[in-house]
Amino acid sequence: MAEDFNDYGSYRKYLEDEEFKSRPLIRKIFSFRALKFAIKWFGYLLIISVFAILFWRMFSSRNPKQTSELIWTKNSYAAYETLGNDLLIYTQDVGKTFDKDGKFSIYELRYIPATDELQFTIRYNKSTIGQLADHLTKEAQEELGDEFTSSDIVKEETLPQFPFVFALRDDQGNVYTESEYNTFTKGRYNYIRIAFSGVDLFNVEKSTPSSYFPTPDTENSSYIYKGRFEPVYVADSVDYIYLDSYYIEDDVREKSFSDQIVVYRSDRRTELYDYSKERPKAFTADLTAASSKLSEEE
Repeated sequence: MAEDFNDYGSYRKYLEDEEFKSRPLIRKIFSFRALKFAIKWFGYLLIISVFAILFWRMFSSRNPKQTSELIWTKNSYAAYETLGNDLLIYTQDVGKTFDKDGKFSIYELRYIPATDELQFTIRYNKSTIGQLADHLTKEAQEELGDEFTSSDIVKEETLPQFPFVFALRDDQGNVYTESEYNTFTKGRYNYIRIAFSGVDLFNVEKSTPSSYFPTPDTENSSYIYKGRFEPVYVADSVDYIYLDSYYIEDDVREKSFSDQIVVYRSDRRTELYDYSKERPKAFTADLTAASSKLSEEE
């Protein structure tokens, strides 16, 4: 079949193609045409790679299902067995809350008034462990001074995967150190679903004034108080709760490793949480109990 020069656009392009085909392989590889072809496909691959990385980052940054699942401690499970569907659980949208340096973030807050349990998820990038290693090395340098050697450098790989303990503080000066938690990992993030006990957000401290009940010398002896009295608050309610973090092997915890994170605020909207799909058949297995006792100096 005769060549149709229109397929090449011009007779000159036809001659160029014929000349290129006649070249030895090594000259074809190092030709300008081959360079243009390589640059073109490199651009395609670069664009595909950028989108692939973006999609991977978006997928890996999504919190796994466990971050929002309720922890059923033995106390909360016992309360559910007693109260059934009358057990109230509250939630508050904390958004995406980070400490100032981005070491930790918190998600999915739940509160169970019947057991005074406040639970939420703590997330941190694995690079946070590297920051902890640097922090511990700096502390060792300050403590040892001229006696500091290279053997005192704390290496990231020598630290455990979950090297932190946590405590809560409120604006009334209360400290909450007792908790139960489970852990899981996804991608470059470590997660801790934690439940603190003894956190009294709604009741605080209440009194039962004697004025709510009739005295023996009441004018009408038939008067008997039959209603439930309205409790009176004798302490200020909690407005803020903060999260502190500590290295698990520190004997004296004088300063939080991270900046304080606001976990709870009374001025945020708090509403009932629908846990109809999370009703328990038993308490959560494999929970780890933790106590982050703090030094008296703090």
